[in-house]
Amino acid sequence: MSTQANNYFQPLPDLPKPFGTSQCLLFKEEILICGGQQTNDCYSYHTLKKQYKYICSYPDDVKLNGHCVIQLNHSQTNPNETHLLSFGGQNTNIMKQTFSMKYTSVWEIDDNNNHQSDSKSEDLSFNTWIRHNQDSNIGKLENDFRGVRGLME
Repeated sequence: MSTQANNYFQPLPDLPKPFGTSQCLLFKEEILICGGQQTNDCYSYHTLKKQYKYICSYPDDVKLNGHCVIQLNHSQTNPNETHLLSFGGQNTNIMKQTFSMKYTSVWEIDDNNNHQSDSKSEDLSFNTWIRHNQDSNIGKLENDFRGVRGLME
């Protein structure tokens, strides 16, 4: 049994920095690592290239203490992008925060040197956490959302 398990699991290169209670998602050949207790940074690990690449960071004022990131597959219109929703990680009596991101592979952007967007605002709409306004946050002030989890079907 141990030999069989070794065939499925392989050690990965060390992470670029410490991540505690981070959230990870699979997108094509990438593992997206979205922040954690020690860092607000997000990285992509390319499973074929066996390398990490920085994506973006949550805003500096955000504390991630058991947050949740889910993939919104139902809103997919382009197979080369995915939509992410991040919420939770706040204790009671702390304002809840919700973010969304339209992710496109950081590997494909660099591989296509001819990727030029028509405007700067188009570049900013991808691979950046966008903070939702207070009336669209998930959770109430009195909720403890540390360690919250979610599932989208």
